[in-house]
Amino acid sequence: MIEKALKLDYQDDFEKSLDALMDIQMLSEFTVSPLVSHAYFYLSEMKRKADALKSGQIDQLTNIQKVLDTKMTEIFDLHFNQSGRFKGYSLTKSTKNIELNKWNQLFETIPEILSLTTLFHYHGDVQVIFDENKLEIVGHVFEDGHIETNRKLIYVITRKLLRAKILLTFSIEKSAKAGLIKLVLRADISHNENFSYRVPFRVSSKENYIVGFSNILYRYRTQLDEIKKVGQHNIIEIDNELNVTHKFHIPELTATESANKEILHFPFIFRPVSIILPVKGSLVTETFSKSLEDENKRNQDVSNHFRSIDFFSLFNL
Repeated sequence: MIEKALKLDYQDDFEKSLDALMDIQMLSEFTVSPLVSHAYFYLSEMKRKADALKSGQIDQLTNIQKVLDTKMTEIFDLHFNQSGRFKGYSLTKSTKNIELNKWNQLFETIPEILSLTTLFHYHGDVQVIFDENKLEIVGHVFEDGHIETNRKLIYVITRKLLRAKILLTFSIEKSAKAGLIKLVLRADISHNENFSYRVPFRVSSKENYIVGFSNILYRYRTQLDEIKKVGQHNIIEIDNELNVTHKFHIPELTATESANKEILHFPFIFRPVSIILPVKGSLVTETFSKSLEDENKRNQDVSNHFRSIDFFSLFNL
């Protein structure tokens, strides 16, 4: 009985804290949004860790995680050491925070991700970095290393991973070695159903929409000047009425307008994509989303509406 009361107490305190942060965000200037967003995130992390400790989840999963970690390492070793395509590779990993559903997702998609490395003509060693947020493969390839000729297959794999809620992005850098470029292949696996990126759309002074996107957006925030450097590319703009438009030019925005908007950029190879939202958002937990829905039902407040958008379906690659 006492244990149940304590659990209710910290859940109640958690939701009240989130309510207070929401009030601050609604009433404050846009410049306060980044600070509020950080507060949301750290409060959510405290709640997630408290829940895991309460349920004994961490102790129960330790042995299972070790087995899965070993199996994943074997897959990497087999691919990079025995295929004959690579001179050698190094692995840096941190897997203690990977949850079981994420492991399942990884084992289902790792063949697609690793198949990409067989498309390019690598020179020298390859570095693999693996943790709960990403699988990153870094190496040098020849400038004519089959990147352009494999365009169609890269699109197919990218779309397949999007359906699994994984973002596949690339970056290419010049190398000091003649005829070589540095290729960074990154599979972003940070989507988590326990978090969402909440954006308060203000349709009018009397009507608001609280829209939930994937938490993955949080990692791709950028500035207008940065997407201008990319040049002409696919721009997805969502206005206050939740209309979604695709365009291939960067809108002219004043410094104030661009500071108030949330601008995100996704460096997909060949077809980079940017998303422009009318206001900045905050990272919150699924528990918070549910409490918002419950609160709306209790208060019958028709001025607030709650929506979610399938973020991954926005991309037209």
